[in-house]
Order: sequence, then structure tokens, then C-alpha cells
Amino acid sequence: MKINTARSYIEIIDRDKLTGPGFVVGAGSSLSYLDISGIFEHTVFSVNSSIILMPWESGESKKRFWISNDALCMGWSYWKKLQKCKCNKIVRTSWLKHFNKLSDFYFFHPRSTSEGVVDKNDDGLSYCSSVPTAIDLAIKMGVNPIFLIGVDHGFPKNHGGSHFWHDLPRSSQPTSKFGGAPPRNAQSKVFLYNNMAYKALSSFARSKSIDIFNCNKRSSVDEFKKIDFMDYKKYI
Repeated sequence: MKINTARSYIEIIDRDKLTGPGFVVGAGSSLSYLDISGIFEHTVFSVNSSIILMPWESGESKKRFWISNDALCMGWSYWKKLQKCKCNKIVRTSWLKHFNKLSDFYFFHPRSTSEGVVDKNDDGLSYCSSVPTAIDLAIKMGVNPIFLIGVDHGFPKNHGGSHFWHDLPRSSQPTSKFGGAPPRNAQSKVFLYNNMAYKALSSFARSKSIDIFNCNKRSSVDEFKKIDFMDYKKYI
């Protein structure tokens, strides 16, 4: 009888040696104004609901990653799409209680240090939210440079929310069994912890001679050099 065991994301790092640029795709509202079709020739790390934008129903999974800390993703309508996507799906060990539903997933454990500290010898990943996790993974995999898109950490005026999908037609917006996106005060608290992680991850990247660019000049994330998304090819 075959016994299923949890697989570590370290298996992917050992198996796939990636080079060249990569994109960490958050879910900020700035995504609504970007044509991201050109990024898919490179390595892409999709975070949580940005899976909605990924054309991954077919093809090879090697350069495709979906990352999440939040098991509540399982209650969102985009979960059905994720299950059909051809990509490497990586989630936190807190998801192990759902193991019987995650047979093709990989798991990571949180770093043992606080949010603002990165120990290069720790085989865990940053854990305060899924974007820092994705950046940490991209650094460990040797992707260079790393471009951040949809990493806004803000609440635009006259906008329905902080996520890109608030700009979609109501019928196309994802729905949740748990009532929708977290309230702004909860998101703002996460942003504060993320900024601590970004500072540590920036230092970690520099130690490996990896460049990280934030492709939104209006983003509230100031740790990384900001560029216009349209100019990213100049940095490859």
C-alpha cells in the first residue's frame, strides 16, 4: 500500500536550477492597469488570488509557482482554478491539517527567526504573509532579477478595495465562503509586518547579488528600487 507523505519545497530547489528573471505577482489594484502577458516567458510566482490571472491550465510547471500562507484560500472560488493549474503549489505547514486535499502540493515551514531577521542557513521561508514568502523563495531559487508587480500595500481612493479583482465585473470577481477580503485595519497590520520582512529580504538578496525591483512607483513598499513596469526589460 502506498503511503502519501508531505513533500518539502526544498525538493523543488534541489530539482530545478532556475536562472534569469522572475516575477512575484501580488494582488494589488495596480495589476488592473498592466498587460502582463509578456511575463510568462519567465519564472512567475503567483500569490493567493493572483492565480486568477495565470494562464496555466496547460503547459509545463517548471517555471510556475503558486504560494500561500493562508488556508482560507481554500474557501475562495479561485481555488477551483488553482486545482486545475499546471504549476508548483507551495503552502505553509499549517495547511497540513488539510493534507488529504493537497496531494500535489509542497510545504514550507516558517523561518525560526522574527519577521525582520533572515538567517541564510534557515531552510524555512518568511511567513508574515504570502508575498514575503514568494520573494524569499525566488531568492533561494536564484532568480535574478526579481520584479514585483501588484505589490502595492495601499488603498486607492475611489476604489472598491485593495485588490485588482475589485475592478473586474461583479460576475467575474472571486467570492469567499468567509465573507470576502480582510478588513482594512487587518490588512494594514499585515503591511507593517511585511515591511519588516522586506528589509531583511532586501539584505538577503544583496548578499547573493540579486536585484529586486518594485514595478509600481506609487507602491507604499519603499524597500526596493521602484521602476515603471513598462521598463522592466531594461533591467534584464
